Amino acid sequence: MGRAMRGAGLAAALALGAAAHAQPAGDSASREAFRICDARAFLALNIARNYLMTDRNRQAVIPHLGGDAAAEAQAEALMQRIDDGAIRTPGDAAADALFQCAAEQKVTVGAPRQRVSLCFTRTDVPFFLHLERSNKVVRQQAVSRVQARLKSRELYPTALINQVAEAVYAPPQLPDVQRLMGAVAWGCIHPPPSASSAASR
Repeated sequence: MGRAMRGAGLAAALALGAAAHAQPAGDSASREAFRICDARAFLALNIARNYLMTDRNRQAVIPHLGGDAAAEAQAEALMQRIDDGAIRTPGDAAADALFQCAAEQKVTVGAPRQRVSLCFTRTDVPFFLHLERSNKVVRQQAVSRVQARLKSRELYPTALINQVAEAVYAPPQLPDVQRLMGAVAWGCIHPPPSASSAASR
């Protein structure tokens, strides 16, 4: 049986202001596998989001990869899969990358692919809230804009938007967006027991 890939709960991570990325439990091999697969999933997520948000403009993606040949090859393959209709959302791209990496690293993700895709899709919330604060938009207006942009309350619950807004706006300095997205994704993939039981009631 493969080692489980775990992350910290969203509530705990955001309670700390998302000061740290999701931290896996387990031995050093599990932690290294988590680090590798987490990085691949977020690279795929960011590539797909940039590509789709810019009307499939390759030049909006490739220059941001810093000349990394492996990342550029991954981007080209991913953009082609989007063009072919095999990947429809950034969350799908991240989930595919995560499960492929987990198979290579001989670890288990610990959640079904559909849920993982949904959880990575929810990183839109910190992405856009962070963008609003970086553009000097006040919190209340930022929340309204993000709610208007991310219309599905099933996919983007109001409680999640408000919770992430607190993490984005409460610190005196603009927090790290990748850590915020990691907290949202892994807190959704592996919610803490209290959150799981509350959701089931």
